[in-house]
Amino acid sequence: MSTPVSPTRTPTTHRNPPLWRNLSFTLMWTSTAASGFGDRMIMLAALALLGGLAEGTTNATAIQASTQVFFFLPYILFSLPAGWLADHLPRKWLLLTCDEARGLILLLSFFAIAAATGSVDIPEDQHWKVYVALLAIGTFASIFNPTRNAIIPQIIPTKQLQSGNAVILVINVVASMIGTVIGGRIINVDEATSVRTGLMMGALFYLISGTFFAFLRPTRTVVVADAEPRSLWQAAIYVSHHRRVISLIVLGVLVWASAAAVSSGILGVVKSHYSLEQNDLMWAFTQIYATLGIGLLAGAVAVVAINTRKESSALSLTALAAVGACLLLFVLVPWIPMTYASTFGIGLFGNIVIINVLTLLQSITPNYMRGRVMGINSMVNTIFSVLTYFAIWRLPSADTNIIYALYALGGLLILVGCGGLFRYLTHGPMPNRIANATWRLDRLFSLVWHRLKIIDAHNIPSTGPVILAANHTSALDPFIMQAGSLRMVHWVMLTQYRFKLAEPIWRAIKPITLDRNGGDIAKLRQVIDALKQGEMVGLFPEGGLQRTNRELGPMEPGIGMIAKRSNATIVPVWIQGTPLRDSMTLHLLQPSRSVVTFGKPYKPDPKDDPKQITDELRNRLLALAEQTP
Repeated sequence: MSTPVSPTRTPTTHRNPPLWRNLSFTLMWTSTAASGFGDRMIMLAALALLGGLAEGTTNATAIQASTQVFFFLPYILFSLPAGWLADHLPRKWLLLTCDEARGLILLLSFFAIAAATGSVDIPEDQHWKVYVALLAIGTFASIFNPTRNAIIPQIIPTKQLQSGNAVILVINVVASMIGTVIGGRIINVDEATSVRTGLMMGALFYLISGTFFAFLRPTRTVVVADAEPRSLWQAAIYVSHHRRVISLIVLGVLVWASAAAVSSGILGVVKSHYSLEQNDLMWAFTQIYATLGIGLLAGAVAVVAINTRKESSALSLTALAAVGACLLLFVLVPWIPMTYASTFGIGLFGNIVIINVLTLLQSITPNYMRGRVMGINSMVNTIFSVLTYFAIWRLPSADTNIIYALYALGGLLILVGCGGLFRYLTHGPMPNRIANATWRLDRLFSLVWHRLKIIDAHNIPSTGPVILAANHTSALDPFIMQAGSLRMVHWVMLTQYRFKLAEPIWRAIKPITLDRNGGDIAKLRQVIDALKQGEMVGLFPEGGLQRTNRELGPMEPGIGMIAKRSNATIVPVWIQGTPLRDSMTLHLLQPSRSVVTFGKPYKPDPKDDPKQITDELRNRLLALAEQTP
C-alpha cells in the first residue's frame, strides 16, 4: 500500500455567471458612467469661469492645476473618515448620498450664475465661489471613491475582479471622455449661458446615477467580532505590517502624482508647441484629453485580455516605464501625430498600472478592513497629487516651466519602472536570480498566452525528494508545470539540446543532462542521485508526446525503479488543454487554455516492485483526469 503524504482537495467545477448578467455590476458601471460625466462638466465649467481659456492668458496651466487642488484637497481630510464610514455603514447608501449631494451642489451653482451674460470668465474677486463649489464636490467625491472600491469585491467574484475593475474604469473613462468632448462643444468663452447648460447637464447625471445605487445587492461577509479592528489607528497598523500593501500604495502614489502633472501640463505643452488660444485652445485641449481617455480605455481592454492577477506586478512595472517613455515623446516632439500617439500611450500604459494596483489591493485586503485601507490609499495618493497640483499652480511661467518638469518626470518613471522590474524578476522562490527571472517570465507566458489554470499546487511538498509524474501532451508541458510550482523542477534532457547560447539558464535551473548513447542504468542513476539530494524532478512516464490524441499511453517501467530506489514522494500531474499540433513550435506559440492539476502526493510501498509502482501511478493519473474540470 502506498502512503499518502497530504490530503487533496477535489477541484470545483462551479463557474461564475458572466459579468453582463450581474445586475449589481450593471448598476455600478452605469452609475459610475453618470458620475464621470458630471465630474468633467464641473471641471470644464470651473476652468472657463476662472479665466483659463481667456485670450492672452499666460497661466492656463496654473489655473487648470488650481481646479485640481481644490477638487482633491478634501481627499486629504476625508479619505480616512470615509474609509471608516465604508466599514461601518451600508456602502450602497453612502454611494447614493454622495451622488445626490453632488447633483444638488451643481444645481445651486447653476442658479448662482443664472443672471450671468456675456463673457464666461468672472472677476478675480469672485473666484472663491468657484473654489468653494469645487471643494464641496470634492468632499463627497472623497467619500464616494473609497466606498466604491470597498464594495466592488462584494458584487464581483474574486476571479472576475480584475476584469470587473477594468470594465468599471473603462466606463468611467468613456463617460469622462464623452463629457470632455461634449463640454468642449457646449462651453463657449463668449457665452456665460453655455456654462449654465453644462452645469445643468452635470447635475442631472449625478442625480440619476445616485438613484441606481439603491438597487445594489452586495454580498454580506461574516467576520469574527473579536478579530475585527474597529479604529483608523488599527487600520494604519494593519497597513504598516503588510509590506506588499505598502508597496502597492507607493506605486499608486507615483502613478497618481504623475497623472496630476500630465493632466495639468497638457494645456502648457499644447500652447508651447502650437501657439493656440481661447476656443482653439479649448478644442485642442478637449481633443487631446479625449485621446488620453481613449488610451485609458485601451489599457482597460488590455488588462481584460491579459486576465491574470498573478505576475501582474511585472506588467505594472513594465507599463510604468512605458508611461515615462511616452511622456518624454509628448513633451519633446512638437508634431501633431506624435502628440496624439504619445498621449494615447500615456493613457494605455497608465491605466494598466492603475487597474493592477487597485485589483491587488482589493484582493489581499479583508472585507472588514477594506474600506479603511482604501481610505488610507486614497488619502496618501491625494496628498501627493494635491502637492503636485499646488506646485504647478504656484509655478512661475507655468505654461513654459511645466515642460521641464515633465522631462524630469518621464525620466523618473523610466528609472523606477526598469529598476523595480529588475528587482522583481530577480527575486522569488527560486535559488538564484537567473532562475527567478526564468520562472517569472515562464509564469507570465503561461498565464497570459496559454491562459493557464493551476489546480491544487499546494499538493507539492515544500521540501524533500519529489517526482512530478505527468502525462505528456506537448512541448509546453514542462513550462506550465514549472509555472505552477514554487519549487525548482529539474528536468531530464539530452545533452545535444543543451545549447551553448542558453548556458547561463542551464547553470541556473540545473537540468539533468543525459547522453543519447548512455545506457538505461546510467540514465536512471543520475535521476536517482538528484532525488537523493532532496531535489524535485519532473518526469513523463509515457516517454513520448500525445501528438494526435489525449489518451494516456503505455508507461515505461523506469519510473517505478526510480521511485523505489530514491524513496521519493510522487505527485501525479494531469495536463490538458494544450495545443493539439504535430509541430513542437506551435505547441508553444499557439494560444491555448491549458490546465495543470497536481494530485495527492504519496510514497509507494517499499515492498512493491517497479511494475506495481508504475501501475499504481497510472491508475492515479487516470483518476486525476476524471477529477479535472
